Amino acid sequence: MLFRLDPALQQLLARAAELAPTVDATVWLVGGVVRDLLLGLPIGRDIDLAVEGDVNQLAPLVAEAWGGHITARHPPFGTATIVVDQWLIDLAQTRTERYPRPAMLPEVQPAPLALDLYRRDYSINAMAIQLAARDGQLLPMPLFDPLGGVADLAARRLRLLHDQSLRDDPTRLLRGARLASRLDLTPDQATAAQIAAALAAGYLALLTPERIQTELCLTLAEPDPAAVVALSDQWGMTEQLIPGLRWTPALAERLARYRNDEYGIAALAPAEMVMAGLLLYDLSDDELAMFLQRYHLPTTIRHLINDLVSLRRLTAALTAAASPSELDKLLQPYSVPAIAVLHFASNAPIQPATSRYLREWRPLRPPLNGDDLRALGVTPGPRLGQLLHELRAATLDGLITDRAAAEQWVRQQLANS
Repeated sequence: MLFRLDPALQQLLARAAELAPTVDATVWLVGGVVRDLLLGLPIGRDIDLAVEGDVNQLAPLVAEAWGGHITARHPPFGTATIVVDQWLIDLAQTRTERYPRPAMLPEVQPAPLALDLYRRDYSINAMAIQLAARDGQLLPMPLFDPLGGVADLAARRLRLLHDQSLRDDPTRLLRGARLASRLDLTPDQATAAQIAAALAAGYLALLTPERIQTELCLTLAEPDPAAVVALSDQWGMTEQLIPGLRWTPALAERLARYRNDEYGIAALAPAEMVMAGLLLYDLSDDELAMFLQRYHLPTTIRHLINDLVSLRRLTAALTAAASPSELDKLLQPYSVPAIAVLHFASNAPIQPATSRYLREWRPLRPPLNGDDLRALGVTPGPRLGQLLHELRAATLDGLITDRAAAEQWVRQQLANS
């Protein structure tokens, strides 16, 4: 399976395998990469390596040999992150974990790989391949699967590894929903019972908002975020994450409009922003305010949500707008992502108008700019700004189509003032 990896990545891993014995360490490829190799899926940029030995000694050697940079390092946990080329490679010393309280960071102790795999979340993430190399080339090595991950993948089964797993780390609930949705997995009976019990116990509420927000961002980055939300709602999880969020026919319909995108709007705004807006669209103003208060969101998302609060009230006015300039007056204050959300969230009557606005009218620039108006004798000040605004409106409505007509229009305005 290792030979399915990008050749450049194979060379990096081979170099790590050759360096490990110099500090009495053994390196294993673990986690999602092994799972995805088994499934024949594309490998992402995140690579996890488990190290039996001292990561704090190995990481600097490997980073230097790779020509990479250590971007994070936590000696008490024996972890380090190295960025090299397009890859983000995490090295973690094999360990056991003990969680003093639910959802708290664990106390760790070095341990062999077999125990390290058992402390992980799901069986399909608890497989490993030892890295060994000769003359700069990886050697074929057997899959290490002591916990039955291969059998669970074949059966499309999601299985937790121990009965305290969700108590120890409730983020595994969100990770499980993403895995189950993406890989079409079904929790086995024991795992389904643990999920229900963990949600009933309110373990998600013990997580910091920052940890939940990280998981929500990962959900938005999934190939099909809508499917993850639908499954999370089926499990009874969405209400605990974002009060007011429900999987409804209306939500399903607007997400379907976004996927089908008959007007060609999706490419005009970042997908994750539009998806976030569509998911939040039905929340009340109070629920959105609570969401903004609970999570430390990026400025772009905060602006998006604030725009949506106002935009949702404009659907009637947008439907009644009789000209492109009237539509522009209503929509100009709002961001393109927010208008895209409104486009997909609204019913048919305003979609042709919002489509033309985003694709044609918003990008349109009048034939003259401020410098041109000054050259024509307009004094800098409020009057210049007003004329630019009126010139744009006339251009949008087709009353002015070229530079000559625009100059004549400006002279007429000056003559009448």
